[in-house]
Amino acid sequence: MSKQTGYKNWYLGDFRCGLFVPESYDLRNEYPLIIYLHGYSDTTTWDLCWYNEPLVSSDPCIVMTPKCPTSEGAGWGDSYRPGTSPMMSKTYEMLELVEWAFNLDHDRFYIYGTSMGGYGTYGAIRDNPDMFAAAYVLCGRGSTEIAPILAEIPLWIFHGSEDRTVPVEPARDLYRAVLDAGGTQIRYTEYEGVGHNVWDYTANETTLQPWLLAQRKGVTHGKPNGIINFQANKTGQNMVSLQWDMPTDTTKPDNQIWYCKIYRNGTVIKEVYNYYTNYTDSTVIAGETYVYQISAVNYFFKESGLSSGIPIAIP
Repeated sequence: MSKQTGYKNWYLGDFRCGLFVPESYDLRNEYPLIIYLHGYSDTTTWDLCWYNEPLVSSDPCIVMTPKCPTSEGAGWGDSYRPGTSPMMSKTYEMLELVEWAFNLDHDRFYIYGTSMGGYGTYGAIRDNPDMFAAAYVLCGRGSTEIAPILAEIPLWIFHGSEDRTVPVEPARDLYRAVLDAGGTQIRYTEYEGVGHNVWDYTANETTLQPWLLAQRKGVTHGKPNGIINFQANKTGQNMVSLQWDMPTDTTKPDNQIWYCKIYRNGTVIKEVYNYYTNYTDSTVIAGETYVYQISAVNYFFKESGLSSGIPIAIP
C-alpha cells in the first residue's frame, strides 16, 4: 500500500515526523491540529482515519505523527517523572515549525496516544495544560497526581480488562481520581475480556472522531433537547423493549446527540450510542415493577432532562 496523498516526512536532524496536510488546505482558513503519539515500535502512521473520507472533507485537519525509535528508552515520557523526554522535546520543536508553516486553529489542538503514546499523552497534558482542546488515550497509564489537570480537559480513556502489558487498574484509578477532582468531561470505556490491543476495538467507535473534533477551547455549552416518543413495552418472557426518537432540531451543536442513557428505577442500566433508537432489557425479574426513563447526552457531556417515567409490571 502507498502513503496517503498529503502525507510527508519532516525531519529535524535524525528526528522524523509524519505530517499530513489535506489537499484542500487553504492558507485563508484555520485548521485543527492533531498530534498522535504511537506505541512502542509502532511507527506506521501514514494511513490514519484523519486522512480519509469522510473526515478529510467534512473537517480537514493537519496531523502530526512524530516517530520515536526503540533505542530511545524514555519514549514519549510520562506524567510520573518530571521533565520532558528527548523525543517529546523534538516533537515540540517540530510543532513550532508546523505552526510557522500553516494556519492553525489554536482553539482546536488535539492529542491522543496508544500504549507508550498514552503515557506520553498524559505527560504532554501535564506539561501543557492549556494547549489541547481534548484528548484520548488507548491502553496508556497516567499518574493520579495530575487528576486536577485532567479534570479541566475533555478526555476519553480506553482500556482492556485483560491487558497484561499495561494493567487496567491504574486506568480505573485515574478515572476515579479525575471524577473526585471534579471532572465532568471524562468518559471511560473498558472492553471486557480484551487485552492490550484495544486499538482493534476503538476502530469501531464511530462516535470517537466526531466527539474529538467537536471540542473547542473557550466555548460554553448547554444541555441538548430531550429524547421524544419514548415507549416501553413488555415484549416477551422477562423482556422489555424500549424505542425512542432523537431530537429533531440538530442545527445547534448542543442538540447533536452523542449517546443516550437508559434509566431503570432511577439507575442507569445502559448507555446507547446515537445510531441506536431501541434497546431490549432482558434482565428484568418476574413479579417486579420497573420504571423506565431516558436522557440524551451531547458531545460536550451535557445531559438533557429525563423523559417521563413509564412503569412496566413483570408478571
